Amino acid sequence: MRLLTIGSGLRGAKVAEILHKKGVKVNRVPLFKCFAVLNNEEHLRSISIGDDRKYYVHGLKGDVSGFVNQITSLYEIFEGSLVLTSLEDDFGYITSLELCQRLRKVTEDAVISLAIVPQLDTSSIGEIKKRIRSLRDVSDILILFEGEVGVERKILEVMNLVALAGEIDLKKRVAGEVVVDTSDVFNALKSDGFAIAGLAERKIPFNFKNLIFRRNSELKAVRTRRMIELTEEALQNVSINGDVENAKSALLLFAGKPDELTMEGLFSSIAMIENINRDIVVRYGDYPIPGSRKVSAVLIFSGIRKFRFA
Repeated sequence: MRLLTIGSGLRGAKVAEILHKKGVKVNRVPLFKCFAVLNNEEHLRSISIGDDRKYYVHGLKGDVSGFVNQITSLYEIFEGSLVLTSLEDDFGYITSLELCQRLRKVTEDAVISLAIVPQLDTSSIGEIKKRIRSLRDVSDILILFEGEVGVERKILEVMNLVALAGEIDLKKRVAGEVVVDTSDVFNALKSDGFAIAGLAERKIPFNFKNLIFRRNSELKAVRTRRMIELTEEALQNVSINGDVENAKSALLLFAGKPDELTMEGLFSSIAMIENINRDIVVRYGDYPIPGSRKVSAVLIFSGIRKFRFA
């Protein structure tokens, strides 16, 4: 999934910078085409994205119509837009609203907002909830991450795996057992309310004796159990404390060495999610990464309307 990616405000631009540097590539093509919109010259210089990808806006409510016209006239194919911001950044928030509105007018692709929610005192919660509602109204999909330490890396890992959905690496010539394409991702995430994401990773220990002496059935059981445990961990490691019991839909993605992914593990994980909410619609898939020494799971719930701070 190739995404036109825009960081609005300093925090959003920093996330865009990370995606620019470490975002996934397939067939040598970056899946994130990253830009930054800022109203501070010093901040503009601090972002390590090419000068032709950075746009200066004067004031708190500057005009971004020229920027949107510029990027949407590029001779490149995108399957959606991703607007990154922090809800505590007034410029970033206000500009992200205008960016989403204009992108929806000039493109037919889905517009995804990804907002970092600051850790707040009680007096600030009302304003942040208002901003969440406003951002949801101008986006097709809204994903929330609480602004804890290390959230940028978590966003990177989640979005890398989501972007890989439906991609086929022509060089490796390997496809997943269950292929989820871009439309599946968008359909899973499009719903009233907002989305939250859980992430889990596990390194695969290399044990030569296991490969020789363990039977195939034993190895398969170990791999299946690992996938189930990763799903449990992702459930406990969501991006913000949302009401998952009332989520409308979920997207479950695994990535790793093909031998380490089992259908039993996938369907057992789906059953676990369905036990939380019998009415939830679960879409799922896997992305094989030959030679990988880790297995990753991303679990995204959408259609959530309530969240609370820890």
